[in-house]
Amino acid sequence: MPALLGLALLAAVAPVYEAEAAGLPATPPSGYDQVKNVPHGQVSYINYQSKATNSTRRARIYLPPGYSTNNKYSVMYLLHGIGGNEDEWYQNGAPHVILDNLIAEGKIQPFICVLPNGNATGNGVSDGWSNFTRDLIDSLVPYIEANYSVYTDAEHRTVCGLSMGGGQSFNIGLTNLDIFPYVGAFSAAPNTMQTNQLFPNNGAAAKQKLKFLFISCGTNDNLIGNGDRVASFCDSQGIPYTYYRIQGGGHDWDVWKKSLWNYAQMVCEKGFTNYGPITPPDPISAFDKIEAEKYSSQSGVEIEANPEGDGYNIGYIQNGDYTVYKRVDFGSGASKFYARAGSDSNGGNIEIRLDSLTGTLIGTCVVPNTGGWKAWTEVSCDVSGVTGEHDVYLKFTGTSDYLLNLDWFKFSKGSTIVGKLGDINSDNSIDSLDLMLIKKQLLGIEDIQNKTLADLDASGEIDAIDFALMKQYLLGMIDVFPGAK
Repeated sequence: MPALLGLALLAAVAPVYEAEAAGLPATPPSGYDQVKNVPHGQVSYINYQSKATNSTRRARIYLPPGYSTNNKYSVMYLLHGIGGNEDEWYQNGAPHVILDNLIAEGKIQPFICVLPNGNATGNGVSDGWSNFTRDLIDSLVPYIEANYSVYTDAEHRTVCGLSMGGGQSFNIGLTNLDIFPYVGAFSAAPNTMQTNQLFPNNGAAAKQKLKFLFISCGTNDNLIGNGDRVASFCDSQGIPYTYYRIQGGGHDWDVWKKSLWNYAQMVCEKGFTNYGPITPPDPISAFDKIEAEKYSSQSGVEIEANPEGDGYNIGYIQNGDYTVYKRVDFGSGASKFYARAGSDSNGGNIEIRLDSLTGTLIGTCVVPNTGGWKAWTEVSCDVSGVTGEHDVYLKFTGTSDYLLNLDWFKFSKGSTIVGKLGDINSDNSIDSLDLMLIKKQLLGIEDIQNKTLADLDASGEIDAIDFALMKQYLLGMIDVFPGAK
């Protein structure tokens, strides 16, 4: 009898220590991996310096809906298979969608999910897959803990993965239980270490420190023997685990997505997300620039690099997509909306709504073709009927495939201008003396006393745009300032 078959038969009759978490593991309901009308988290790239490769490496990170630095979060490190990289899970397994839906259904607490590149190659590195252990523990985990609002204890950290990443999860987690006490291995590959390496001293450390071990595999997967081997050892030593066998399943994404859906819930039930109530984010001023990518949740948009500003913008925006910004404070009221946008298509509209996707429409800003996706132009529109604190929904509409890119937006207060806009020194004439006052303000030489007269575009601040508008007025290129319209 072949060795792997023998192990499989042995594991099939051996007792399996099932975790009790609301009937899990189980087959997920229809649509569990489909985008729904629920709050969506934020997925973006990060770059970190790796001691293991002596180079800059890239990973993806998922921040849950409503991520706030007022709270601390647990972190899941989710590993890909051979031939993959930090994009494989995101492009094929929809972990962000699965987690969004579970959070919306109240089945899990929000947590952060990091998608690394598990092949840590570099000069002098003979095996990038085994070298990833150093990369993860010595560089990526410290980077996440230094740059995001996360717990830094092992109780709030897990490693899991598929195929080669499943083997890595066994290898990394079970031999570093002080760092990863929750381990999930989906369809583990032959890189899985021998059990005497995974469980030295007959599993003495695992019996004390392992909080949850989850093994999964399709019953038609030729690699099932790797998980069986670990399960058989655990049976022999009385080490608890859960084995999710997907009947008829192969070595494919159907198995791995179902595994993640189950593991996310079960690991939370085991203590991975044992933390207090989530505190809502602090209010943000409507009158400060709000970076478009700093949304609380979204549907359809993606974050991309931007060589200007803070380095990012949102793009790939299509009809019906939206972003949400929690607790925007309008104070006594706003009169205008400004946005920095670009478009290389027919453009689109930005509907500004309050508190829901179908909430009060306070204004609609038109974004035209600007000559390029990153040919940034400031656009504006009037807004009305808004005071106090609200969640702001930006809903994008239009007929093009992709509509626009958005860098930032802000609002300006309604104000009564005492005097004539542009007559900054109040001498009843708009002339070069007024231009000089704006220049001195911008250079920090002299403050303008009545700043409302110098805010020529009613943006709420005096900047280079106001200086340019004054020059255009004096040259006869315009006869009225935008702020007076």
